[in-house]
Amino acid sequence: MISNLLNLPCQITRRRASGVEDRYGNEIPTENTVSTVCELQQKQRNEDGSHNELSDTEWHLFLPVGTSLDATDVVIVDGMEYEVKGDPWEVRNPRTQAASHVEATLLRTSTADGGAS
Repeated sequence: MISNLLNLPCQITRRRASGVEDRYGNEIPTENTVSTVCELQQKQRNEDGSHNELSDTEWHLFLPVGTSLDATDVVIVDGMEYEVKGDPWEVRNPRTQAASHVEATLLRTSTADGGAS
């Protein structure tokens, strides 16, 4: 069962509209962080090859069934921040119709000096 393999601690920071704006008129989102467990596996990495080298890495994220996650959330694993890319989905077994876990694609971008965005 996949739930037995989800043992890496992680946090999900949910950003939602607050209706409050900063002095420049940009909305300041409210943030709520929840802790859960996951499995994180590297999917693909790319470097642009320019002088100011950027590295984009895509990851597969597996979460327990019923975990709420959407494209505006940030996932933190081992102190590293990842952006949710696209819509997460709840995976179900077509034979039993039972949901088994939630999957998402994450993106982490970092610079040659080790900075991340």
